[in-house]
Amino acid sequence: MTTYAAVCNAMATLEESAPSRPNDSDEASRSLPSESVAASHPIAHGQRVLRVRTAGFTRRLVAAIIDALLVNVVAIGATLVAALALGVSLPGSKELGPDFVLAGLLDRNPMALGALGLLAGMSALYQIYLGGILGQTAGKRLLRLRVISSRGSAPGPLLGCLRFVALLLSLLPVGLGWLWCLFDRERRALHDHLSGTYVIVEDR
Repeated sequence: MTTYAAVCNAMATLEESAPSRPNDSDEASRSLPSESVAASHPIAHGQRVLRVRTAGFTRRLVAAIIDALLVNVVAIGATLVAALALGVSLPGSKELGPDFVLAGLLDRNPMALGALGLLAGMSALYQIYLGGILGQTAGKRLLRLRVISSRGSAPGPLLGCLRFVALLLSLLPVGLGWLWCLFDRERRALHDHLSGTYVIVEDR
């Protein structure tokens, strides 16, 4: 059996290959690259097929929740340390909430703006470096998921940046771009399509 590491640099084709194992209801079997990529690149004789299982919505959602919790915990912790170091009074537990954050932003409170900037910066670094360059965030690693490009390798810094921007677009309209993968044949969300990436299940 060929492992992921052995084929990640191989050009995949859409040629017929050995039948894959039955799909789960939440996952789809996939040969890379997609039809559009295969059409734009001539298929050389003897190229190997990369068979992957694209991850379903539920598994991806759990990984995303884990990632969001990690980033928020670190950002909140860093904000608290900065507030204590600067002698800024901290709000009580009853004062915390969306209204408190919104009021701080509207009032241009330096701590609120700094906390939001820190969260945005950490989110970008987290997704671009781990998800783009390494191909796995902490949540995806726990759920045995990996982000790959249409060539089968990690997306890299440029695609990682594009994927992060596309991810913001997916989240803006009430997460409709995320829900796209529920109905997509390849289980790809809007940011996957815009960045040319796939989220696959890593076989042990």
